[in-house]
Amino acid sequence: MQNQKRQNQKQRNQKKKTQIKSNFGAKYAFVNLSTPQISTEVKDLDRLREDWMPFGKDNLFPQYLAELKRQSSTHRSVLAQKTTFTTGAGFATDNEELKGFIEDVNANGESLKDCFKKLADDYYTYGNAFLEGVIYDGGINFYHKDASTARLSKTKSHVYFNPDWANYKRNKEKTQRIPIYPNVAGSRFIIHYKDYESTFNFYGLPDYVAALEHIAIDYEIGKYNHTAFKNGFSPSAIVTVNGDFGEAEAEKFVETAKDTLTGSGNNSKILFLVKNGDDANSTDVQILNNKEDGDFLDLQKLTDQNIITAHRWQPALSGIVSSGKMNNTGSEIRIAYDLAMSTVIRDTTNILLSPIKSVINRELGIDTSDLTVVYEPPISFLADIDPKQVLTVNEQRTMLNKDLPEIKDGELLISDRQFIRVEKTTTNVD
Repeated sequence: MQNQKRQNQKQRNQKKKTQIKSNFGAKYAFVNLSTPQISTEVKDLDRLREDWMPFGKDNLFPQYLAELKRQSSTHRSVLAQKTTFTTGAGFATDNEELKGFIEDVNANGESLKDCFKKLADDYYTYGNAFLEGVIYDGGINFYHKDASTARLSKTKSHVYFNPDWANYKRNKEKTQRIPIYPNVAGSRFIIHYKDYESTFNFYGLPDYVAALEHIAIDYEIGKYNHTAFKNGFSPSAIVTVNGDFGEAEAEKFVETAKDTLTGSGNNSKILFLVKNGDDANSTDVQILNNKEDGDFLDLQKLTDQNIITAHRWQPALSGIVSSGKMNNTGSEIRIAYDLAMSTVIRDTTNILLSPIKSVINRELGIDTSDLTVVYEPPISFLADIDPKQVLTVNEQRTMLNKDLPEIKDGELLISDRQFIRVEKTTTNVD
């Protein structure tokens, strides 16, 4: 009896010895897709300790928008296109004095177009933009101010600028306080552009504020794809068979699996797993059908669509053209451009340019009534024009090769030359 107990105990010890569990530490990744709360502004101003109004719950909402702009490719592309179309090719005016002024508007040698482009970029990105004016004897300079560094005073009469609002308490001395025009202090003033938003009395909000979650998802999809290509573990099947593993063997097996099944060219292979213990009496084959790629493609399309819609933009201008609708003349892009101009671009241009024209007229006495932006459409009508109908023969020959000599009757259109030849032939026959 005693020998039988010893034998059973020995068998239990052997079973415990073979059923060794791996001590690998599992790693978990948590993705934070939450967006800052920006539901409303502080209504009770007496609760504020500082003299300025915070923008967002933690006063860092503009910083979040700036980071978001650097993360989403679709979002950044739309913002860049809106800025480019709003700026156009620059400004046009028949006033020679005004022409000279807009070519050099500050001590940095920037033109009005340079400042205007930055204003448009901030306005579309943050829903706010700030232009500083510096009056000097006989003139005025304009400087763009980074909207992410600006906070409005509780009285709405001044703007506070700080380069690092996250560490405001440690760098208060770097804060600038500039009055809002028409108030001027120390020859300086600020023009504040604000996109209207109901219940927001101090700051504006950008068009895309309703799509912040989708923009964050767009960034995470890019990260997912990059990680999947770099560290993708995607066997086509898992085969589980009988066997015993010690700790050292298990570690070696894991390293071999990582080298074999991850990285470029190693996807869709078969993974073999070895079970420990006597209860593993059969071989199990599991066929994997990974459908996440299709899910993510659908999610990417939905995300792009929601981002573009929130921007009040047109898919054709973002390079997303409907299949079968794009003809040789590019009419879909032209229609999309006209819609964008009438719904977004022209209104924004007037919002940004009108205060500048008023300040120039008031402070310098220069007539700015004919100052306008010269817009440039993304596609011209050149592709629709038949060169034979608008260019002479010699002009077409010059375009082909500038060294080609001119020919007789080359100053005529091809259609005119054909008519003349027919007429001459008829005359000779008579």
